[in-house]
Amino acid sequence: MSQLAIHGGPKVRNDYFPPYRTIGTEEEAAVKRVLDSGVLSRFLGTWHEDFLGGPEVRALEEEWADHFGVKHAIAVNSATSGLYCAVGAAGIGPGDEVIVSPYTMSASAIAPLIYNAIPVFSDIEEDYYCLSPQSIEQRITPRTKAIIVVDLFGQVFDVDAIRALAKKHQLLVIEDCAQAPGATYRGQFAGTLGDMGVFSLNYHKHIHTGEGGIIVTQNDDLAEKLRLIRNHAEAVVEARGTASLVNMLGFNYRMTEIEAAIAREQLKKLPRLLRERWDNIAYLSEKLQSIPCLTLPKIRPETGHAFYLHTLTYCAHNKMDMVFSKGRVRLFNAGATLLIEKTA
Repeated sequence: MSQLAIHGGPKVRNDYFPPYRTIGTEEEAAVKRVLDSGVLSRFLGTWHEDFLGGPEVRALEEEWADHFGVKHAIAVNSATSGLYCAVGAAGIGPGDEVIVSPYTMSASAIAPLIYNAIPVFSDIEEDYYCLSPQSIEQRITPRTKAIIVVDLFGQVFDVDAIRALAKKHQLLVIEDCAQAPGATYRGQFAGTLGDMGVFSLNYHKHIHTGEGGIIVTQNDDLAEKLRLIRNHAEAVVEARGTASLVNMLGFNYRMTEIEAAIAREQLKKLPRLLRERWDNIAYLSEKLQSIPCLTLPKIRPETGHAFYLHTLTYCAHNKMDMVFSKGRVRLFNAGATLLIEKTA
């Protein structure tokens, strides 16, 4: 092998890879449609037909629910807000425990703190980086109320084992699928594999609106609570006739009409963008599999990976490999853009 470029060897390329850009003329037309309407948001924080948002938000929710095969989709201003809504809708309160991942974006772990509950860290699986069912079971106590699973890097969590634990101990499963839109387990979409699923639409995800999120659920009662918490629940519970007031202090987690309009166009592109990622991964895997110090990511049986990241493990075997230290490499695969990040 020739000398590495970092040590003075020849460069493979001199130009940057093109940016990962999913915004096109369709989104531009959608934004213009909203601007021409003059309605940038139509949420009201009182019990009124506009309590549920404007026409773009409602259309997005219907289209998202149809695409992912769920009864309810609730648009919010971020996946972080979606996680907070989900914890609130689960009825979690002070002193309750929620099992969370130590290897994830912070919002997945701190969501219980919003309701003065206690996040309890479980360990992750060595091969898949998702929560380990064995570790979860060791941490369940009489105070445990829910599990927040994370479909990390686009890999679906251990559905059967964790749902069995949840059923045994009467726990809710909140699925953070921010990195896994379009991932599947036995043909069922990530995000629909627990009691509530939270998608992300912020700028570096598969599809994006700048900021935004979607919560999905099949449960009518949870959907009602999610919509209330999203939009000043305390102001409408009396008019709505809400019986349970647990966690009915709401927030302003509302999505704008422009974000919703963009998201509707982005959703149409998701299948194509996923296929492009799978093609990129196939190419990468073919080229990287012969490098002795690298181990390619494992994919859980009966799942379809969404490949938010192409995560490699490596071990330094010789002098050349010592360019790295022993640890984990995360290879960001965003369409045509590839970026390597070393983690400790």
